[in-house]
Amino acid sequence: MKKGHYLLIAVFVVLIALVVIPVPVNPPGDTRVILEHTHKFYITPVCFEAADVTNNLGESTLSKAEELKYPPDSECTIESLQSESMSIWNALLVKLGLGNHKWNW
Repeated sequence: MKKGHYLLIAVFVVLIALVVIPVPVNPPGDTRVILEHTHKFYITPVCFEAADVTNNLGESTLSKAEELKYPPDSECTIESLQSESMSIWNALLVKLGLGNHKWNW
């Protein structure tokens, strides 16, 4: 085989790996959350209806909630922020802010 064929095969294998191999992906730091400043916890929007909150609320990001050392309000919020398994390619797109993920709320 010629050198060009080996290169073509290597590129093909890498492309297949990018699409097939799953990796766990955590929610990005800019994932939207609601801060409950009175009780000092955060809530994901999908869990807001069931949360016990005051009027002292603010919209922010997961990174800011972690910076403030606010814990999640409930098991619902913890579960909604669980990592998601996706292909390496999709994980790369999510990290770049270009891909869809379950935390787009």
